[in-house]
Amino acid sequence: MDLFELGQTFRLARIAANKTQQQIAEQTGVPRARISRFETGLLPELGAVKLLSLFEAVGLEVFARPIGHGRTLDDVLAEQQTATISNGETRRRVRLPRSKPKSTKGSGE
Repeated sequence: MDLFELGQTFRLARIAANKTQQQIAEQTGVPRARISRFETGLLPELGAVKLLSLFEAVGLEVFARPIGHGRTLDDVLAEQQTATISNGETRRRVRLPRSKPKSTKGSGE
């Protein structure tokens, strides 16, 4: 997994956590512009401490394993969850039904 893929994974987790880039920036101390570049793949490098801090802020953790390690059941489940998040768990606008204006007629006048 490269930095671009880590940024995409982070973005999906941030949206699922219903947090803005600004909220993450305030929580972690990583500038919002840097978070934006990380999510879009425009960041050339990101230190390990900052990466861990960003991931922790959205509920992700990093696992170290040998290169070429085969997929595990956890990997398959994570991919399914990511697909669910990207397909339907993003923010949605909700419109509340309008209440009818109260009539002043018949109020004893």
